[in-house]
Amino acid sequence: MWRDLIRKDRLRSILLLALYLALTLLVQNTLFAKLRIWGVHVIVLPALMTAVGMFRGPVWGGVFGIFAGVFANMGYPESIVLFILLLPLIGYVTGMLSEHLLTRSLVAFLCMVLGAQLLTAFFQLFRLWVFQGADLSALLITGLKQTAVSLPFSIPFFYISRAVNRRERAV
Repeated sequence: MWRDLIRKDRLRSILLLALYLALTLLVQNTLFAKLRIWGVHVIVLPALMTAVGMFRGPVWGGVFGIFAGVFANMGYPESIVLFILLLPLIGYVTGMLSEHLLTRSLVAFLCMVLGAQLLTAFFQLFRLWVFQGADLSALLITGLKQTAVSLPFSIPFFYISRAVNRRERAV
């Protein structure tokens, strides 16, 4: 009975995405937590969600975003529910855009990652601006720096996700 309910291809996709998330979080929380460029840290989780949404579709992007958000909040305890709400949104919207409006090219991917990075930076800095009264111009400069520093590190996600998607469709 259970064999009829479990599809091997879907189970393989779930395990592959879990491995992808685990490796990304490992790199994010170890290497990129120590790496500081222009005074900011690299954040690649929006790029991961953009890649999953782009090549897997909006449903996979949204559902995967929920799990990614839960595990990402473990690495960033100061951001209470930021990633739980933001990552599914990024995965779903990029999935919808890539299915209905944009091509699955590197340029479209980088444009979507740019939007996702700016949105993430805005929500990270919003709390500091509203509740702690930080200077808005300094926060905007910090957000732009984080986006500029993180964008080149997102390019491998495009190629990895595209190769895995092509391989799974061929099987």
